[in-house]
Amino acid sequence: MRKTLFSLFALFSSCFILLLGNGLINVLLPVRMGLDGAGTDTIGMVLSLYFVGLLLGALFSINLIRRAGHVRMFAGCVALGAVSILVCSLYPESLLLGAMRIILGFCNACAFTAMESWLSHSATKKTRGKILAVYNAVVLSGLFAGQFFMNLADPQQPTLFVIAGIILCAAVIPIVLSSHSGPVMDEVSSMSLPALFKISPLGVVSCFVSGVIYSSIFNLLPVFAKAYSIVEFQLSLYMGAAIFGAFILQFPVGYLSDRYDRRSVLLLLLFISALADVTVTILAPLNMIPMLFLVTAITSGIIACTYPLSISEAFDRLRQSEMAAAMGSMILAFAFGGIIGPYAAAIVMKAFGTASLFYFLASIQLLLAGFVIYSMAKRRALPVVEQENFVMQGTAISSAIDLDPRIDYVEPVPMAEAETKNG
Repeated sequence: MRKTLFSLFALFSSCFILLLGNGLINVLLPVRMGLDGAGTDTIGMVLSLYFVGLLLGALFSINLIRRAGHVRMFAGCVALGAVSILVCSLYPESLLLGAMRIILGFCNACAFTAMESWLSHSATKKTRGKILAVYNAVVLSGLFAGQFFMNLADPQQPTLFVIAGIILCAAVIPIVLSSHSGPVMDEVSSMSLPALFKISPLGVVSCFVSGVIYSSIFNLLPVFAKAYSIVEFQLSLYMGAAIFGAFILQFPVGYLSDRYDRRSVLLLLLFISALADVTVTILAPLNMIPMLFLVTAITSGIIACTYPLSISEAFDRLRQSEMAAAMGSMILAFAFGGIIGPYAAAIVMKAFGTASLFYFLASIQLLLAGFVIYSMAKRRALPVVEQENFVMQGTAISSAIDLDPRIDYVEPVPMAEAETKNG
């Protein structure tokens, strides 16, 4: 295991640096647009476009890897993402920022696919769960650390855009200088969204809703924070608390979901999160900062856990041979929710005030809770021993299908053997 992790050091280094830049730009963009006087609905629309790019990248990334190879595709996409950020440092107009978000979403999806398929090829049946855990830790560490680069310069100056572009360029260096050339991409079958919905309606609906609420909170939280004078270093701490909550709560949630009826756990978490959402709107005007950070971390953590819970719920209804095929449809459902979420939440915030972000989240979660109750009434619970295990998710959209310990393991084809077959 140690030898495997050491051989992947360059890949993990590139991953951490890439997420470092993303962590910075994710906070910088809504802050900068707010300082430039953009409306909340405009900010929401621009932020939503990231998921349009992410969806396009998820659809086309595998073909791009087959055409150019892992290293060249990763380097090209990350470089293109850096260029889009640097151009926006010169002309930070809403239309250009929206185009940058689409490009960045596309580039990130391609980069994630390249990294995760590489990790999948390097893993064995025994080590893939541990490799996935290390990968998730690296991803969340990069996002967490990236928030604090906001304090290096004035967000109204182009400096932070330049820093983000430089960081993305630096992400290319470790993987390009690595001696590995990347594995061969295998064919992956697919299952349509309607077919998956027939098998697991709750899994699909939960994936869609998780996309709505995840994209809303992690994109618009800086806008909410600014309204209550949570700025500069305090903003970095606030966003860091949200990301830390998204990481740390996956451990107790995973423990509970593997030992009790998964739908009951999801229902309880939705009610707790909705209550936390309302509590945030009470604490923020009172300037109770430590409690505000704690409650925000709780609701952010539960929101981040909704997606892996949705996947586990769907997998409970599938045969092991169908899981890899179903994963693409779940990613699709999440991406559609991600496109809708920030813009819908921004419209609500513009109409009813900044605090309505958390009322919006609470309302969506209670609607999902209603669907969970309906699902529990329509279908009996699986025995706990028949449930699939909960698996952590480090990113919202992950293509690390083969790394998931629940999915049938397929022995990777060695490079030389693959080239012989292709020949």
